[in-house]
Amino acid sequence: MSGPLQVIIGVAVLGWVVWNQLRVRQFSPRRLRVAAVLGIVGLVEVLSAAGPHPESVLGVTLLVTGLVIGAALGLLRAATVQLWVCDGVLYTQGHAMTATLWAVGIGIHVGLDLLARVVAPSAASLNSSSMLLFVAVSLGVQGLVTLRRARSLPGAPVLAMVAQ
Repeated sequence: MSGPLQVIIGVAVLGWVVWNQLRVRQFSPRRLRVAAVLGIVGLVEVLSAAGPHPESVLGVTLLVTGLVIGAALGLLRAATVQLWVCDGVLYTQGHAMTATLWAVGIGIHVGLDLLARVVAPSAASLNSSSMLLFVAVSLGVQGLVTLRRARSLPGAPVLAMVAQ
């Protein structure tokens, strides 16, 4: 996939994810499927960008650092999501801090991409291709922590990690 197309798709996916998190929604473990699909697509993009030759250690370190930061921000965002039960149905809604943490994460990711271009030019395409993987890791961690929080709510329905 070309660079500009990757950016357009990444921005569209991120916009959709943030919009969904800020509205009231019924919670289901099925939401984790979105993170899984994005993760698969993101991994394919990163592997395609890596190509047949090895990447620099610094470039890979920046990539992994970005993914770890994405996971940490997912953990923080999970704490900003309001959970409640109404008539036996579990609902969630993110708030301004949820969106702010997404913006911070994307800013950090872009900053790491720019840093990779300067300090590890050979790994620049690897790092710039990792946006969907970053979103997937961050969204997946947030979803898992939210699921754990939801299970502890009084009156919450049984939430199993099975196909529904």
